[in-house]
Amino acid sequence: MIKLIATDMDGTWLNDKKSYDVDLFLREFKIMQERNIKFVVASGNQHQNLLTRFPKVADKIYFVAEDGALVAKGRQVLHYDALSDHDWSVMLKLTQQYPQKAVFSGLVSAYVREKDGQAYAKDLKKYFEKLTVVKDFDHLNDNIFKLTFNMPEKDMPDMLTKLRRAHPEIGFVSGGADSIDISTKEMNKAVGLKYLGKRFGIESREMVAFGDSGNDVGMLKYAGRGYATGTALPSAKTAANQIIGSSNDSSVQKEIWHLLNN
Repeated sequence: MIKLIATDMDGTWLNDKKSYDVDLFLREFKIMQERNIKFVVASGNQHQNLLTRFPKVADKIYFVAEDGALVAKGRQVLHYDALSDHDWSVMLKLTQQYPQKAVFSGLVSAYVREKDGQAYAKDLKKYFEKLTVVKDFDHLNDNIFKLTFNMPEKDMPDMLTKLRRAHPEIGFVSGGADSIDISTKEMNKAVGLKYLGKRFGIESREMVAFGDSGNDVGMLKYAGRGYATGTALPSAKTAANQIIGSSNDSSVQKEIWHLLNN
């Protein structure tokens, strides 16, 4: 029996226009509510940003944001794990060592440097409802969850390998084809699902998860059944039990409808 359904957002739930089939979702969400199935939005994105995607039912949805570091129901934060002093120090040095454009994600806001340009900050607004431009990252007065590097797609795989070799004590995953999420070792979306499972007495075999990227691998492996989109990165496809269609075809919503009605 399915008791929890979790989905990634970008490249999985959202199409290229950053939208989705709202009518279909609301029909199946009604069924989930009637059957007490938890619907979980599991994303590397900011909690405040994710809330805006579900204006009609956000207060009834569970969120595993910031790649597992923050868990919430609606606007109520249930749990979060900030970086340790050591991990923060390592990540701060990485922003000084490498030229990649970067953004730190925290409980209050996300932070981007002036030197990375206005265009970069503007583009990040797609993912961050709260974004603060700072002169540097040296003194961020916030509970910080992770660091994200952005770069051309062709550079991402080699950069990911390089960082993993240089700092095995830190967690590095592909946030997308052109980004690397850097966080506490072993922090991933499965951590958030485990928290919800313990809170509500739901076992991993009673969970279903959908994803497309490296930061989805943990939850795709943890859930009883994992689905990767047809456009997913190889690591996500390998972790999944089944490959479905594209987010541009509402494949996740259609698969959820199938699961609920068969």
